[in-house]
Amino acid sequence: MYLIIKHFILIAFFMLCFKSSYAQKQTNKVKEYYENGVIKMKGKLKNDTKCGIWFYYGNNGKLVLKEVWRKGILKYSTRFNDQQKAFEIVFPDGNIRKLRTCGC
Repeated sequence: MYLIIKHFILIAFFMLCFKSSYAQKQTNKVKEYYENGVIKMKGKLKNDTKCGIWFYYGNNGKLVLKEVWRKGILKYSTRFNDQQKAFEIVFPDGNIRKLRTCGC
């Protein structure tokens, strides 16, 4: 009986290790560049869906937009001005929240 339980625990342990390593292999970092070599966007894909924070840049290399994704669903986007300060947050339902860009 002890040997059966011991084998069951070992099998369960290896299955959990394989599952976690398999999930890690499905997360990919994505980077795309303009023709001039400046980064265009970067983010992560998990199971071919966006997750985490995605950054989008203009062809001058300045941050233009930041998106926050959770489980493939866009939570909100933040738009940035030429001084790279956030000036508004856009929600998927169309609501826009203006932000102060003066730094006060």
